[in-house]
Amino acid sequence: MLEDLVPCKGKLVDKLKCDKEVVSRKRPKCCPNCFSKSIIGVEVMGAYDGTLLWECDDCEHTILRFKEDKTEKYLQSAKGFWTNPEDWGFVPRSEFN
Repeated sequence: MLEDLVPCKGKLVDKLKCDKEVVSRKRPKCCPNCFSKSIIGVEVMGAYDGTLLWECDDCEHTILRFKEDKTEKYLQSAKGFWTNPEDWGFVPRSEFN
């Protein structure tokens, strides 16, 4: 989802597939787009220490956790952040939460 935002100019939050008027501080019970109950928290390294966005695991619809301007501020702060996926290691599916 967010890998498409890195080279973008302008507001990053405009590139998200979301309704910017819908903000949910707590994990939503279901997706407002497809009504799936498979909602996951998305953490953006370098932006915010914790869940920054909610995303439907079925249709990839995004739900903001903070208002648009605050989310944009966090996303912009992560633009210069870099990590090497080779350093992440591998966790077997059996050990997922």
